[in-house]
Amino acid sequence: MLRSLYTAGTAMLTQSRQMDVISNNLTNVETNGFRADNLVSQSFRDMLIARFSDPYVYQSSDVGPHNTGIHIDRVYTSFTQGTLESTGLATDLALTGDGFFVIGTPGGERYTRAGDFIVDSSGYLLTPLGMYVMGVDGPVVVGGDDNFTVGRDGTVTAADGTPAGRLRIVTFPDNGALRKEKDTLFYNIDPAGNPPADTTVEVKQYYLESANVDATREMVQLITVYRSYEANQRILRMLDESLGRAVNDIAKV
Repeated sequence: MLRSLYTAGTAMLTQSRQMDVISNNLTNVETNGFRADNLVSQSFRDMLIARFSDPYVYQSSDVGPHNTGIHIDRVYTSFTQGTLESTGLATDLALTGDGFFVIGTPGGERYTRAGDFIVDSSGYLLTPLGMYVMGVDGPVVVGGDDNFTVGRDGTVTAADGTPAGRLRIVTFPDNGALRKEKDTLFYNIDPAGNPPADTTVEVKQYYLESANVDATREMVQLITVYRSYEANQRILRMLDESLGRAVNDIAKV
């Protein structure tokens, strides 16, 4: 019975974490460039139960495998392409295919798919939080207004028609080495073994990439996980009541 308590308890812990992941995906369904997370659970290693000192068998015999529950194996990020939506704003940029904009932050380079940029009073292209959008030769300067153009290869032409460099867009050998940071930014946990490589994926000006979250699928999954959580909760309650009765009945004897 105690093993059943552990089995139901570990299931509830895992399902609680899964509900957190799904809720975060749904919360960011309108966040440009957001990448959905997925949780993978796994059962604990099976144990072989054997019967010993059986007076009818006079030897040990295998009963069968036994498992004590499940645990979180990993949470991974999906890097599938989101839908491109037209905005009509020159400062909105989107990427088609695999690749990331490079952002200069106080903590070093960060990477994002969100292209909802702004232009400051000095003509620099920035993220909404004021971090520099990096070009091949440094921060991108587009001029004093937003009448600049960006070619499909990332080439930037300033408002006055002068060349303003090219956006630095990178890909990685393994996107699994990227970890989420706040505000749709990613950082690379293994720069030596997973170095960013410059690429010329297609850039689309006047477009934004939406979150790659399937809201309908996430809602269905949330309901399924919640029902499973409730079922395990009822099992725990029944087991607790059974243990209580057993203790009280034994005490009376």
